Parts: sequence; structure tokens; C-alpha cells
Amino acid sequence: MEADNPITLADISKLTPEEREALINGIRERRLRPVVIYEELSLMQAEARKENLEQQWAKQLEMFKKELDRVDKALDKLQARSVKLRAIELEIEII
Repeated sequence: MEADNPITLADISKLTPEEREALINGIRERRLRPVVIYEELSLMQAEARKENLEQQWAKQLEMFKKELDRVDKALDKLQARSVKLRAIELEIEII
């Protein structure tokens, strides 16, 4: 289809059915090209967002683990202190 370009458009009435189908397919492909590009970019953006969220998740999880370790140590200290207080209380009751 040499006559189908932006300057000299093809005369659809003079095209064979195969040429018309080729013209329509060309139009479809040009129409879909930006859609495919948009979908690819959307997937890339979603993947980048997912990676960012996974990094945030890992960081927060590490911070949570550190804080949980600190809480465990504090609870151990409280339990030891509670045992000492109970021992002193029992001594006081005996005296």
C-alpha cells in the first residue's frame, strides 16, 4: 500500500480485501503500540513499588526484631527483680 501515508491516503474503495485488511491491521497495531508501552511501564512501576515496599518491610522487620530482643531482656530483668522482691518479702514475713 504505497499510497497510504500521511500525505497521500489510500482510496479505500480501490483497495482489494487483503489490502483493506492490511490497512486495518496497521491501524490496530499503531493504536495498540502506546497501550502496550503503557502496560509495560505500569508493570515496571508496580515492580519498582513492590521492591521498595519489600525493602521497607525488611527494614521494619529488622527493627521489630531488635525491639523484641530488648523487650525480652527487660522482661528477664523484671522477672529476676520480681523473684528478689518475693524472696525479701518472704524473709520479712519470717522475721
